[in-house]
Amino acid sequence: MYHAIPYTFEKDQAIYIDVRSESEFENGHIPGAINLPILYDAERHEVGLIYKNASTDEAKRIGLKYGSEKLHIFYDTLFQLKTEHPNKKIIFYCARGGYRSRSIALLLRSIDVPVFWLQGGYKAYRTEVLSLLNRPESDFPHFIVLNGLTGVGKTHVLESLKRDGQPVLDLEGAANHKGSNLGTIGTNERQTTQNFENQIYQQLMQIDSKYCFVESESRRIGQVMVPKNLFMKMQSGTFILLFADEAKRVNWLINDYVGAENFDDGIRTGMPRIKPYIDPQLYSDLMQAFERSDYEYFTKTLLIRHYDPLYKKSIDSHRHAEKFEVVDYDQCSNQIQNWLTSTFLSQLDQPNH
Repeated sequence: MYHAIPYTFEKDQAIYIDVRSESEFENGHIPGAINLPILYDAERHEVGLIYKNASTDEAKRIGLKYGSEKLHIFYDTLFQLKTEHPNKKIIFYCARGGYRSRSIALLLRSIDVPVFWLQGGYKAYRTEVLSLLNRPESDFPHFIVLNGLTGVGKTHVLESLKRDGQPVLDLEGAANHKGSNLGTIGTNERQTTQNFENQIYQQLMQIDSKYCFVESESRRIGQVMVPKNLFMKMQSGTFILLFADEAKRVNWLINDYVGAENFDDGIRTGMPRIKPYIDPQLYSDLMQAFERSDYEYFTKTLLIRHYDPLYKKSIDSHRHAEKFEVVDYDQCSNQIQNWLTSTFLSQLDQPNH
């Protein structure tokens, strides 16, 4: 049926409306999708119990009752979307492209609202995501990995590279986490595995290059894991080392973290995870400094006594193709791009790459 269309990646060409319940949506959805549940969680649970314990017809009746109560929300939302985005397709999806998405799409089409539903639903989309993420290492671009101690500005340099049009994979952005025990500070809600993978897929599908910049990460970022083949390809990439003097690193970290809305909560929940790995007196000193808002002492001491020794061994285990001092994020980005064009790209074409 031509109103049902298969999933294809089309950047900014379609608006996806997820008609599953709010908890299904939170667990995993197509990035950028709008959640308009036909049945909310409690309603879906009720309909499921009726279907299981009473009758199919009664379950359909109750489901139709709850769904019909929301029709005006669907119509008003679609009217606004078509007004704001007249050239974009509007595509509904549910779990498997079945009753929920098909019924609302057909109903809206009956009153001349031009919408579609996703063939196979979210399950078909996830098949596409996992197919890409599980492909052989050789099918991923060659990664240029930004390495360096905490606070050197790797994320900011990566952002600068992206602003200049360079291909970038932002794993911390996809994970909503900054990659350490204090990595929730300045980020949004905790990420799910499915949404992390969906975000990576979204980024990779927009990269049309034989190389890609990425920040050095452990395989676990917060609560999620970088897909194995992708991580292995990163580990075999070209590492470049970023370094900066201690005072700059301390100031940059204070600027990045202290003003965050969840700074206090992030320190209070994150520091206990660090506690087993540092001297008890040092931990006490750090928390006292935090409580009196002595953020310079807190940050400098945590760097020198914990993070630098922790990460130095890992950093030293990699051979770095080049080293760049970070005095200014954009300046460093420019230096990396000069190296890219003058040296690296010609090496990339050689057989050992």
